[in-house]
Amino acid sequence: MKKVLFLIILVCLCFCEKLFAHEVNYQVKGKQGICVSFFFAGGEPMDYAEIEVYAPDEKIAFQKARTDKNGIFCFIPDKKGIWKVIAKGETEHGLHGAEIEIKVKEDLSIEEFKKPLVATHTKVFITFGIVGWLIGLTGIYLFFKNKNKKEKII
Repeated sequence: MKKVLFLIILVCLCFCEKLFAHEVNYQVKGKQGICVSFFFAGGEPMDYAEIEVYAPDEKIAFQKARTDKNGIFCFIPDKKGIWKVIAKGETEHGLHGAEIEIKVKEDLSIEEFKKPLVATHTKVFITFGIVGWLIGLTGIYLFFKNKNKKEKII
C-alpha cells in the first residue's frame, strides 16, 4: 500500500509543471506610459497575445493590439481612473487569459494594479485538485484491495 501511494505521489509530482501551465502571470510598470509583461506560469512569454484596453467608464475599447514576441504591451493613458487591460493568448493547452485593472493617478502614472482572485490563488486551486485526485486514487486502491480480501474469505 505504501509503495503504491508513493508511486501515485511521485507521478503527480512529475506532472506538476504541466498543471501550472494554465496560469497567466504579469508585471506592470509605468513611467512614461504603462507597460505590461504577460507570461505563462513556466516563465514563457505570452507572445503575440490579443490585447484590449478599456478607459475608465468606457464600453468601447480604447486600444486593441497584440503583445510583442517577448509578451510585452505598452499604452499611454489619457485620463485618471481605473483602466482595464484584457489579454488572451493561446498555447497547446488552449486559450488562456488575464484581466488587469490598473489605477492611474492624475499625473497619469500608476497608483496600483490588482490581480483577479483566480490569478492570485491558482496554485491553491490546483493543489486542492491534486489532493482530490490522490484521495480518489487511494479510495479506488483500497476498494479493490478490500474486495480481493473478501473474495478470499468466501
